Amino acid sequence: EPPPESLTLYVGRAQTKAERQKEFRDKTGDSSGVNLYVKNLEDEATDESLKEMFDPFGEVVSCTATRDADGKCRGFGFVSFKSPDEA
Repeated sequence: EPPPESLTLYVGRAQTKAERQKEFRDKTGDSSGVNLYVKNLEDEATDESLKEMFDPFGEVVSCTATRDADGKCRGFGFVSFKSPDEA
């Protein structure tokens, strides 16, 4: 574990769900997208393999295969599509 003086701490006002959603839309530049939770991924799954898997269904804005400290996929991830119809 790193020494406490090397950690960065963020402190801010608590946001409502609507405020968090607006901030996310502002960052991604898309207000009508859909973020999907994907489970049962293989241990070897990567962000790239997840994108390849979902590209045939529509425009993937972002995707993440969640990893543990050892770099192994934790079995789930998230895929964000540009529109709800594509999801």
